[in-house]
Amino acid sequence: MANEEDTGKLLTHDEVRKVLEKSLKRPLSIYDGPEEAVPTRIIMEDTPAPDGTEAVEAPAQDPLSKVSFEKRATLEHVKNFTRIESKKAQSMIKELLKLDRVTEFHALKIAELMPRDETELRTVFAKERYTIEPEELKKMLDVIDAHR
Repeated sequence: MANEEDTGKLLTHDEVRKVLEKSLKRPLSIYDGPEEAVPTRIIMEDTPAPDGTEAVEAPAQDPLSKVSFEKRATLEHVKNFTRIESKKAQSMIKELLKLDRVTEFHALKIAELMPRDETELRTVFAKERYTIEPEELKKMLDVIDAHR
């Protein structure tokens, strides 16, 4: 049981409702990244430079240079560790969901890991209270190999 001191720190139902209503009014994106705040400088060829010299043409900018570090790191990670194309993954997930004992979580994890043998595939189902029969594993591996 909570004592008097602790109950003063807890929110009431009305306070929780007000906080939730406030949060629904906020924009969906919490972090826009610094790329929104960084002004871009474009050098025009016809405009003379302030010191009297000729204007130099700006080098072509990499489109990722305007993206924040976090977003660039995420894109780089996705490029390096992608094992299957999006369309193939979606069709594989649909086929896996048709099999017994394969939930959406399992299908997504299998698409992420793309296991090559039964041992790797068993790790996806390691937390489950049931065991997967070798025939079921074989069916799953056939689906995976068909979409490789």
